[in-house]
Amino acid sequence: MKLTVGSGPTALHYEITLVGADVLILLTGGAAHIGCTAVSDDGRLSVYTAQEHRDDALAIPLARKISAAFHCVCTVCAGFHLDDIEGADISQVLVNGKEGIRQVIAMIETAKTK
Repeated sequence: MKLTVGSGPTALHYEITLVGADVLILLTGGAAHIGCTAVSDDGRLSVYTAQEHRDDALAIPLARKISAAFHCVCTVCAGFHLDDIEGADISQVLVNGKEGIRQVIAMIETAKTK
């Protein structure tokens, strides 16, 4: 399943794969890369954030919310990069991330009921 939240340089792109009962999500935006991997399971969290990256701000809440919502292991690989990003754009990326969580949950619920 694929989803884009937002538009322009602050848009976030999600690729969601159901792996049995579990969920794997690739979350990218701007110059795509892997800056953080977060795994959430039954309230536990394991995170690896690459040096000098801040992609955990997107990966951690997504992994936690999906894991809690579906009682599963959720792995999120996230990488968003925009050169010289500042206040308003950072805020918009975070807003897109919150909306993305809502939309990803809805997409998974729909897929699981089919």
